[in-house]
Amino acid sequence: LADKLGEPANYYEEPSCAAQGIAKIYTYSGFEVETYPDGEKDLIARITLKDDSVSTPEGLDLSMTEDDILAAYGADCEETETSMVYEKDGKKLCFILDGEDIASIEYHSPVLN
Repeated sequence: LADKLGEPANYYEEPSCAAQGIAKIYTYSGFEVETYPDGEKDLIARITLKDDSVSTPEGLDLSMTEDDILAAYGADCEETETSMVYEKDGKKLCFILDGEDIASIEYHSPVLN
């Protein structure tokens, strides 16, 4: 994945909360990828979309609203006042809301459950 994405704009490491070892955070234009160690490999723990230059496969980005989320994904989600979380096969797609607007979109791997 790192070969396909190219050089990140920013990179840092911190102790992993998902596994023993070091988590690596790669920041690119519009999104961030966080990894966790699994033996000799690093696996993806979280992907965070940070602006409207990137979108989900269904076309949702940070310029959209809660109504757009419902139109694309339906109402079968875990909903709070500030988030809508869709789960499939242990993976989560999290929409963080600021009122009706999407403030952040995050993909979580099962390791974060």
